[in-house]
Amino acid sequence: MKLEYLDFKNTKIPLIFEENNDLPVIVLKLVFKNCGRSFDKIPGTARMFARILNEGVDDNFFKELELKAINLTSSSGFETLEINLTLLKEYKEFAFKSLANLLKQPRFDEKILQKNKFLVLSELASKNSDFDYLAKNLLNSNVFDYEEFKSPNDGNEESIKQITLKDLKDFFNKHINLGNLIISLGGDFIKKDMQKLLELILSPLDKGEKIPDKKYDLTSHLKDVNLVRKESEQAYIYFASPFYGSIKDNDIYMAKISHFVLGQAGFGSRIMEEIRVKRGLAYSAYSMLDLNLSYNRIFGYLQTKNENAQEAKKIIKQVFDEFVNKGINEEELNQAKNFLLGSTPLRYESLSKRLNIAFYEFYQDLELGYYKNELKNIEKVNLNEINAYIKKHDEILKLSFASLKNEN
Repeated sequence: MKLEYLDFKNTKIPLIFEENNDLPVIVLKLVFKNCGRSFDKIPGTARMFARILNEGVDDNFFKELELKAINLTSSSGFETLEINLTLLKEYKEFAFKSLANLLKQPRFDEKILQKNKFLVLSELASKNSDFDYLAKNLLNSNVFDYEEFKSPNDGNEESIKQITLKDLKDFFNKHINLGNLIISLGGDFIKKDMQKLLELILSPLDKGEKIPDKKYDLTSHLKDVNLVRKESEQAYIYFASPFYGSIKDNDIYMAKISHFVLGQAGFGSRIMEEIRVKRGLAYSAYSMLDLNLSYNRIFGYLQTKNENAQEAKKIIKQVFDEFVNKGINEEELNQAKNFLLGSTPLRYESLSKRLNIAFYEFYQDLELGYYKNELKNIEKVNLNEINAYIKKHDEILKLSFASLKNEN
């Protein structure tokens, strides 16, 4: 895995790549940083623009790609917008030319926009009965005091109706540029031979201005909010707490170990053991260390009977309290270390996985190979060190809850 910078239009564009001839396939990912929901002026604009890209340049665009087994998709999340291209190497000229045409002339057409608005509004209507979706959005809108979290990545009914072609064009001109771009490329190619093809897809894009990162903190006020839905046969409970750490901290590996024990390990984790195994309150319960460029938190979920909701939340608090104050034991530490060390080969077994890991290392401002090097620290950490680390992070006790349930 290598990192180089393409110098194009007086802009240095990071290129993460691996030459691999196991299969005659090429995979390309264009990631536009600071180009997701958190940078929407109107909620849902970024995701709507991704939908416009998925319309191609005309009605035949994707039919022609499909005939050559070329897969081209666009998607948008909270922080980024990405375009993924997978192809057989024999069609690389056609595939890259098609992508260049798409970036040159996205299908800004009123009929296309109205069609996608209808689809989004239909999906939002159907999600009104998706209780997991509703409970998760309820949590996000309450634990963050920022407008960006008041509606999901899709936007909401009101915001979708507001989006115009001008809004999409403005979004395109501001965000889809070289200054915010990271390229990931892998497969059966020789890097020097790809220069012209890469420049072909970059040529439609302006240099643009690099958009600064955003940072979000969880609210300092603990929340316990409920959404009552009489048709719900279960209580859907999401919870979160702050985590005052960074992916770049020298001791962040201890957070990964400890939270594996707390709730990320599935069966065997503290939360699963207390909630399901001992009390049978839920089929599944977990918590995870949720580290992002723009925010960090502990995030968790469980589903239980309506009448057990309060007891389940009480137990979650107790598990967190005991975890911070008493730490973990030697057996739990060894199990966590064995899993994290033993599962590493699986995380690197395919080209797409290796590219994805390398991309996130770069995206999070880490050196390529960081996660493999981190294993050395995981291997040698001792119980006293990990428990001192856990005790230091008592901010995770500031738990907030959001529940969808039938109070009757």
